[in-house]
Amino acid sequence: MQDMSNTDSQISKLHSIKYFTPARSIVEANSLLPKVAEIVEKYTKALMTWKKDNDTLQHASDSLWDLARVAALNSDKTNTWDSAWNFAWKEASQAARNNYGWYGSEFLLGETARDSARDAAKYAARYAVFEAVKEKLGGVNPFEYLIELYAMGLRPTYFRKVDEQEKFVVDFPLIVNGKNVIGCYLHGDSEITFTHQWIDYCTHLTPVNNPESKRSFV
Repeated sequence: MQDMSNTDSQISKLHSIKYFTPARSIVEANSLLPKVAEIVEKYTKALMTWKKDNDTLQHASDSLWDLARVAALNSDKTNTWDSAWNFAWKEASQAARNNYGWYGSEFLLGETARDSARDAAKYAARYAVFEAVKEKLGGVNPFEYLIELYAMGLRPTYFRKVDEQEKFVVDFPLIVNGKNVIGCYLHGDSEITFTHQWIDYCTHLTPVNNPESKRSFV
């Protein structure tokens, strides 16, 4: 029989999240970077336990989801990720539309809202299913750190390669010159130096200060 109190506790933690809010100024966002860097470092360290030689951290994250899901199935805790996924999907998609519906001539729906909600639901499900079986898998839940970033109103994304180094990217909902944009934070940045539109993902980057600045992701 499933431990419903544990499942309720997981969902309760997810219920407290206000996805993608508030939209901050760049100055406010930059003040959060030390804390964000600390959280990302903890997430990275937790994944290193599961990373195989010559593998990537992103693949370790994806593989860990499969491992935790199998452990949950074997422990008769199959509803843990469904509950988390469904709740996060609903709340994140509504937040994306309600808070950033119109900007410029674009309406935030379709693929943009869907992708934002899908990532939120994916990480919520990974958090919940690992939490349900974490004693069997070592007791440290890497995905709790991503939930912490969501609780700050941010949008954790993926590990990307920049200059042959794998680094985690976190999107910051921002208001710049009265418009809603995304601040693109790459772990290790001392400040947010690039922004992009909600409909873009690490593409069409606009430098914040230096017009000559460039960055490309793999």
